Amino acid sequence: MINPSNLLSEDEIAILRHSKDWKNYLAIFSIWSQIIFGFLIFSVWPGVISFFFAALIIGTRQFALVIMMHDGAHNLISKNKKLNDFISQWLCAYPMMTETLNYRKYHLQHHKHTETDLDPDKSLTDPFPITKASFSRKIFRDLTGIAGLRRYFGYFHSAWGLNENTLFGHLKHFFSKLYGFLICQLVIFTVLVLFNIPWLYLLLWWVPKLTVFSLFYRLRNIAEHACTSGHDDFNHTRTTLSPRFIRYFIAPLNVNYHLEHHLFMFCPWYNLPKAHQMLKDKNFYEELEIEKGYLNVFKKVII
Repeated sequence: MINPSNLLSEDEIAILRHSKDWKNYLAIFSIWSQIIFGFLIFSVWPGVISFFFAALIIGTRQFALVIMMHDGAHNLISKNKKLNDFISQWLCAYPMMTETLNYRKYHLQHHKHTETDLDPDKSLTDPFPITKASFSRKIFRDLTGIAGLRRYFGYFHSAWGLNENTLFGHLKHFFSKLYGFLICQLVIFTVLVLFNIPWLYLLLWWVPKLTVFSLFYRLRNIAEHACTSGHDDFNHTRTTLSPRFIRYFIAPLNVNYHLEHHLFMFCPWYNLPKAHQMLKDKNFYEELEIEKGYLNVFKKVII
């Protein structure tokens, strides 16, 4: 891994390190506010069109929660580590049936061994490039919820405890693994019951999670590492430049600046554009794996 001090001055690194926790708190508040807005759209104006927009908003904001959890795994939500982990767990990870602490261990291995045989994420990019037919099948499985159902069935199956021999043992293992997720689901469902719209729990929480979330989560994963040009820190990870409107869906919280994130793991999401500009100003630009637009990325990974 490249030492950041080999790329930037101490003052520049200090600028990138400088964190403003309130920006994270505001971002999380904004994400949940938009999720609530999605529920309101459909509950006030029920219909096919309003459902489409509500599902799109909720699914992409669920995706944003996972991205914020990722920052929590890097201890970037709050300077207070206990508060960082609490916010990351209960407001970002548990609602989405993931877990910050385990993800942190797994994810740091990805950073340490990016695109090598020791990278736990390498299996996600190994199949690429793929054919148009294969890509179409993947998108179909996302949009129909098949991929999402498989993913969550796998989570539940693992949480059941394959090595337990008694029902009590299975249940104990299940709740020990998923208690945070179950509590968050109960809270969400209870709020919807209080507003007399419990039926929206499945329609507007789970359907977007199984479809919209799955789609954009896949597209982002592809863009970050698939079919990059090399195996060093400058070109085994891709930054994709794209308009803000597109980033709202596929790359919330500046996650499109993924190369900068790998080079400067200590850099919070709101400083990543600064890191990009610094590298550009220092004439590293030509050496970096940077693509203009997600369509250009997909042209590389689909043959």
